[in-house]
Amino acid sequence: MYVLLQAFYNFSFWLMLPIIFIALRIISLGNLKTIITVTVISILVLGYAFFQTFQFQKLEELPIASQEMRAILYTNPFDVQSDEDSVRGDGKVQIVHQSEKIDLRVNFVQWLEGDEPEIQSILEESTVWFVEGKFEKPDEARNFDVFDYKAYLATQNIAWEFEITNIYQLKSDPSLVGKLDTFRYKILETFIKLNHHEWIAIYNKLLFNIDSDTYRHYKENFTALGVAHFFAISGFHIYFIRRLLNNVLLRLGIPIEYAKILMTVLLWLYTWLVGWPIGVIRVLSTSALNSLKTKYRLPIASLDSLAIVGILFICFNPLNVLSLGYTLSFMMTFVVMSYNQATPNKHSAIQSIEMTFACLLLSWPIIMQTSFEWNVIQIVIVILFTVVFNYLIMPLVFFTTLWIVFSLPGLETVSALFDRGVVFLNELLSQSDAFHSFNLIVGKQTTVIFYLLILVAVFFIAFIHVRSFLSYGVFLLMYLIILFGVPYLDPTVKLTIIDVGQGDAMLFQLGHQQGNWLIDTGGKRLWEPVEGSNIDHSFAERNLIPALKALGVNQLDGVIITHPDIDHIGNLQALSHAIKIQELWVSDYTLKSNIWEEISAKVKVNTVVSLDMGESYKHPTIPLTLYSPALSDIKYSQSESNDSSLITQIDIEGLAVLSLGDVTKRIETKILATYPEIRADILKVAHHGSDTSTSEELLTHTQPFFAFISAGVNNQYGHPHAEVLDLLNQHSVPYLSTEMVGAVQLTYHPLKGYRIRTVIEK
Repeated sequence: MYVLLQAFYNFSFWLMLPIIFIALRIISLGNLKTIITVTVISILVLGYAFFQTFQFQKLEELPIASQEMRAILYTNPFDVQSDEDSVRGDGKVQIVHQSEKIDLRVNFVQWLEGDEPEIQSILEESTVWFVEGKFEKPDEARNFDVFDYKAYLATQNIAWEFEITNIYQLKSDPSLVGKLDTFRYKILETFIKLNHHEWIAIYNKLLFNIDSDTYRHYKENFTALGVAHFFAISGFHIYFIRRLLNNVLLRLGIPIEYAKILMTVLLWLYTWLVGWPIGVIRVLSTSALNSLKTKYRLPIASLDSLAIVGILFICFNPLNVLSLGYTLSFMMTFVVMSYNQATPNKHSAIQSIEMTFACLLLSWPIIMQTSFEWNVIQIVIVILFTVVFNYLIMPLVFFTTLWIVFSLPGLETVSALFDRGVVFLNELLSQSDAFHSFNLIVGKQTTVIFYLLILVAVFFIAFIHVRSFLSYGVFLLMYLIILFGVPYLDPTVKLTIIDVGQGDAMLFQLGHQQGNWLIDTGGKRLWEPVEGSNIDHSFAERNLIPALKALGVNQLDGVIITHPDIDHIGNLQALSHAIKIQELWVSDYTLKSNIWEEISAKVKVNTVVSLDMGESYKHPTIPLTLYSPALSDIKYSQSESNDSSLITQIDIEGLAVLSLGDVTKRIETKILATYPEIRADILKVAHHGSDTSTSEELLTHTQPFFAFISAGVNNQYGHPHAEVLDLLNQHSVPYLSTEMVGAVQLTYHPLKGYRIRTVIEK
């Protein structure tokens, strides 16, 4: 129930499109008997869907977290990967809990401790593991609207992660399903072992749905270009293969009726071979339903068939409603079928372009909700790529298949030639600023903007066959207004404590899109330095940058670095290459630090402004004031870094928020003496809640009525310390810590007032 309600909240109008469409068709038929029959069936289907969801929720709530338990794990070779450190993947676990046998789908890991002779057999056949291990909940998203790993696993009916601690026995899976999966792997083994070739890795993903590290290397560029869906097995592949099979079978002289039967059997075998992807099942199921409709003269249209198949998908697995693949597959088909019915006589080239454009318009709002970006150049790229895909890539796929299946000579030479072409194109795209300059960060769209974009797409589909010029003009005008005009109407002021683990990053966003300021960037230390640096520069791409993009930050007007510790400045270099930074504010101490010497040449900012010790600065246009400690006794050494922290006071409509960096109690006392005007209605607690900071004097002087703490989950320092929390409680100051609730956001709206929300509800 909860999952379905969550899906509805996340714009499930399109997720539940088949149900809505079939309901409209029932009304249009007007036959009382039909209405009653379909209504009863729909109630039964939805009832079963809710029952399935309830069963999944029961599995989520099992009291098995952190328990060592014996289990039987069933795996197939397609869901298991290995590297030098571990074996991991998805599988089915069978456990006994309170004398009851329970089956769970899990994401599992086994850490390797040296040579494991049986690993190869695990990777090449379905296997039964007799093991002992520990169950844990999957990680939740800890920043607003970013990728949620727990929700992603839920779409695959996975509620638990399982860490294997001991293996008692491994053996081949004797079940029919296990033998079929092993047989499927053996059929594809020749192709899988060629995954080290760039072209064949892409080919394998395109034709056989085989994922690989090589393909994932290119996937990011495919996604940015808007063409990643071409490499997911879909209905398009079925249409191509069906045309190819039809031509081959007819040329062999097989009668049409037998050719159709043989082709249907071969296509279902192909569907099994590629692992039952949604798009392929949709095409074949819809075709089967249309055949039954024709044979028995059923009173249903083609769009009805699509809707019925969509409902059956939800019935089979209600969590499909959370799947982006399910949504886009049915939505794109709906667009194509609706367009073909409205414009049956258009020239095929024009029709292809308009259908592609209509599909893009409907998919963009949904994709923006996960990527937070929009690139108008995708229109041109997708249309051009459609031609390349049809007339170059798919024929190459056909000839590559023949080359591999019949072991024709020169495979390595040809593959190496294609590899060079793939690498060249990928490097060209990676280094091209022309495409990326059109990439616009739009953030997670509000419900209003989302539906406005959907309405633009619906308008385009409805009127493109009537007035093409008007439809394109309305699209362009409305997209510009909705994406870049409507956000300027929002007066909401936001202050977000971003969860960057054991570090600090606080984002201040003014209303009406008047500016974004970031105080510290967070950062992560590498315990084994790489190329002389102990900064993990990839951490920003996994953590800070997605969080900023989700919050709609396309430019930072100012970044304030309080002091040069890695957990405050470590992400700066990577951040500056991903999001434009206008001004960088630092202390004179930071400019003389070793870490600044290391990264300064690689940091891209327009202006660097430094504050001398004892200097303060009140910004002339935004409610932000900076204070630098007036301390002549601070030395330029790592041990004194915390006490050099810049202090920031932000005023949000009369509410003062004070951020203290990592200053110690000694410095807090001197700051209050130097700047007695400092206020703190809300206190951003210094040094992640360490007992070296947050003095009695500070709380007595500022008298905050709320506090925020930024600390990492299970951090090695034990932050926030109990002494600080006790002191806050003694002063009746409620607090929220990122280690407990993830990111925290304070918002102010002139009509709604102040509001505090967190990512994780406690």
